[in-house]
Amino acid sequence: MSKKTLMILLITALLLLFMALPTSTLAAPPEAAEWTHVVNAWLGLRMRSGPSLTDPIVLVLYNGEDVRVKGDPIWAQGIRWSNVTVERKAGVFEGWVASAYLANYPGFEEPVGHFDGEGYKINASIGLRLRAHPGLHTQVLRIVPYGTVLEGTETEQRFADGLWWRQLFLDGETAWAARRFLEPIP
Repeated sequence: MSKKTLMILLITALLLLFMALPTSTLAAPPEAAEWTHVVNAWLGLRMRSGPSLTDPIVLVLYNGEDVRVKGDPIWAQGIRWSNVTVERKAGVFEGWVASAYLANYPGFEEPVGHFDGEGYKINASIGLRLRAHPGLHTQVLRIVPYGTVLEGTETEQRFADGLWWRQLFLDGETAWAARRFLEPIP
C-alpha cells in the first residue's frame, strides 16, 4: 500500500472511533452533582424501555458513561430500577437500568412489603443465572443483575455439580440459584 492510502485509512479509522464515542466522554456534564457514572458494568449495562427484565432493550450503556438519574428508584422483579437519560451524538435516550450498576447506588435497601418469607440478595457482581433445576447444565431461565432481591421457597437446598442450590421465586415462578452467590437478608 502507498503512504497516501495508509494515511487515508488511519484518518478514516480515527474519525469512526471519534464518532462512536458517547458525547459524555467528550465534555464534562453541565452540573456534575446531577450525574452519575455507570460502574461495575464491564460488559455494558442494558437500558430498558421499562423497569422489567422482559422490557425491550433501548441501548447498551458503556462502562463509565455519564447518565442523568430522573426521579426516585422503584422496586420491580426484586430489582431496584432507576429512570435515566443519556446523551449521545444520535440523540437523547431515556430508559430504566438496574440501580446497583450506578455509582450513586446507596447499597442494599430492603424493598418494604416486597415479600413475606426469607429473602436473598444476589451478590455476583456480573449478575447470576437462574436455572430451571439445580445444576450448571440445566436451562437458564433468566440472568438477574447484582443487587436483585428474591424470596426463597421452603424447598430443601440441593447439591449438584459441586454447588449447593436454593430455590427462589421469580415473577410467580420458581428458579434455582447457586447458594454461594446469595446473601441472606432478614
